[in-house]
Amino acid sequence: MTMFYAKSKPEVLSIVEHTEDVVQAIQVLKDVTSNFLPLNEKDWELLKLAALFHDTGKYSEGFQNRISQSIDKAKRKPDGLINYPHNYLSLLFIPFDKLRADGYTKKDLILLALAVGFHHEREKLPNKSNIMAVYKKQIYPNYEEIKKDFSNLLSEKPNESMVTHLEKRTLIYRQLNSELKKKYTLIKGLLQRADRSASAKLRHENIKEFVEKAVDSNVGYQTEQFLKKNFTNLRPLQQLALDNQRKNIVLIAQTGSGKTEASLLWIGQRKGFITLPLRVSLNAMYDRIIDTNGINYSHVGLLHSSAIDHLMLQKKDENDKTSFEETLLQIGHTQRLAEKLTFSTIDQLFKFPLLYRGFEIELSTLAYSKVVIDEIQAYDPKIVAILLQGLKMIDDIGGSWMIMTATLPAIFIEELNRLGLLTENTLQQTLLLADDRSEDVEVPRRHRISLEKKTLNALTEDMIEKSKDSKVLVVVNTVKQALSLYDSLKSIMGESVNLLHSQFIPLHRGKKETEILKFAQLTNEDNGLWICTQIVEASLDVDFDYLYTEAATPDALFQRFGRCNRKGKRFDGGTPNSPNIFIVTDLDGISGMDTVYEKKIVENGLRLLKALRGSLIDEEQKIRIVHEVFSREFLAGTDYLKVFEETIKDLKELPPFELDSAGAQHVLRDIKSVPLVAGQENYEKVLILIEKYEEEKRKKNYAVLKQLNIEIQQYLLSVNQYRLNYQQEKEQFKLSKFSQIDFSYVYFSTDVFYTEERGLDLKLDENISNIF
Repeated sequence: MTMFYAKSKPEVLSIVEHTEDVVQAIQVLKDVTSNFLPLNEKDWELLKLAALFHDTGKYSEGFQNRISQSIDKAKRKPDGLINYPHNYLSLLFIPFDKLRADGYTKKDLILLALAVGFHHEREKLPNKSNIMAVYKKQIYPNYEEIKKDFSNLLSEKPNESMVTHLEKRTLIYRQLNSELKKKYTLIKGLLQRADRSASAKLRHENIKEFVEKAVDSNVGYQTEQFLKKNFTNLRPLQQLALDNQRKNIVLIAQTGSGKTEASLLWIGQRKGFITLPLRVSLNAMYDRIIDTNGINYSHVGLLHSSAIDHLMLQKKDENDKTSFEETLLQIGHTQRLAEKLTFSTIDQLFKFPLLYRGFEIELSTLAYSKVVIDEIQAYDPKIVAILLQGLKMIDDIGGSWMIMTATLPAIFIEELNRLGLLTENTLQQTLLLADDRSEDVEVPRRHRISLEKKTLNALTEDMIEKSKDSKVLVVVNTVKQALSLYDSLKSIMGESVNLLHSQFIPLHRGKKETEILKFAQLTNEDNGLWICTQIVEASLDVDFDYLYTEAATPDALFQRFGRCNRKGKRFDGGTPNSPNIFIVTDLDGISGMDTVYEKKIVENGLRLLKALRGSLIDEEQKIRIVHEVFSREFLAGTDYLKVFEETIKDLKELPPFELDSAGAQHVLRDIKSVPLVAGQENYEKVLILIEKYEEEKRKKNYAVLKQLNIEIQQYLLSVNQYRLNYQQEKEQFKLSKFSQIDFSYVYFSTDVFYTEERGLDLKLDENISNIF
């Protein structure tokens, strides 16, 4: 009997074996999700049928010829057979006429055809005449033998009219009503989840571990036990989240009030996803949740572009013997959305509102999950518009969502209301800690502000004086400004001044982040000064005595405030009697105006802050200022409002299935940067690693290749493409790409200035700004 293969990696499997795995994976999904998804028993049977027939197109001689070669080159048939996409061919095996007679509607069968036909998304679009030609040449001659594998369940004759539907997917999707769109999304998305899970496992492994891990674990219960053991009672906002697990929540609460634990209590036993704007924040949250001395919840995934770097190179326990292979397996489970709790950047999770080819995978998973959007105000207007549309889609398909933030712009609330998300099933709450004006003080008012109508350089003498017996943080808007200020203070302060911005390679940036974290703690008695760009705003849990900052939009300013007297325990645990926040307001001398921050929004924020200069500012005032400055009235005439409204309009008119996954990710990341190896020393180190990589590649030692790639990534900077192009035009340095094919996307220059002390300095023209 002829063996028909489905997989050659990670091990050789027949079509029958792989199909059985996928059907089992569907059963796992049904067992875990059926209480949360709007699918009836007949829908689940339709999904099992999709699993049963999804890979039957692999019986084509073209596919078998290709996979046989990968298993054993001697088996190749040199007959020039076309390997036509098997997902399109699979429709030819489905007994649509019999299923219609069994009671399935025509619409159900069309959804089945689309799910099977597009369970792999291809650049090559389906063509009916080509599909039928391949069937006659490559499938029909072996049809009787193929039927034996499926106990004669296959169609006796292909239904050509159903094949036609593949060519009309976009039109069909647009014409589906909301209920059928839900069903289509769930059937196709869950089929793809099941297929990916089955494709990753080895023959002896349990499919459950690859579909949904730790289904009985409860992060909410574990968090509650930790809090009660260490703090006796839950905080009000934590109790609120626990009491409202069945509702969507819009929660405004200040830093330090226990928002992270609240989100975990709200998730409870459900599958959960938590998003944050910055990878370093996600890394810190991941470490905190898995910490054996903390919540100690281990069923967690980290989902962002450099997650493996953190998992492999930033382990908290030096005795951790987790192997590289185990880490790769963990990454794989996370990428397949199998982990019970996942911390993710939005470019990994929220591509689906762009209706890219394959969006159904994420949306079908979020349909039975709980999603937390943390610090939504930190995203640009285009991203926020996409996020809010995503929450609408999650809400419509049955998932749950939570917005958790310190401040919330009025325009976001307005859009949530327009989308119909602020219903009786959504709790809106602002919970603030009692400050010094209350008898039962939780956190005193932490910040007294001074608005300085002068340049930052005019304040250096005051900075230096305060840094002699205090911890001083200076935040500027561009790397160029950070380098300039650092150079001027270094000659005076020596080792007492430090520098942190994004233009350090990961290897050096990690060291600097460790240093600033150690320095800026209440228990550390060292004094000195750190100059940072806005990467410090939301990424690092640091606590300084004084903050000097260039003016920025109020949301960004208040994030910077949070790095000063963070826990309210400086100044002997009381309120500061004199200003501890100094804001430079001379906008003509401030970096990043209208390149990093829109000047009109900065001016509006400063106008409201002027009424509070010299005063203590409380959390309610911060919330009000952000709410007003980002209202439609205050934003009138700004680019911010224009982008927000245009994105909302574009999403309404968005044609489905035009973008691929990479294209959707590009939109969310707003990618304008390229990887660069900067300086002679870094170039030589990377070249040695690439040479080792090439040697291991010849040996096909794939595990070592992945390790070497991680090491190489530690020397790469992300640099604005426009900056590099501009400098090349000016012929200020030579820029090249590596010749090795696996790293041909990486630029390098041995002419640019890079040191571990100062990072990258491209000696920019006055009109070019590097924002981070």
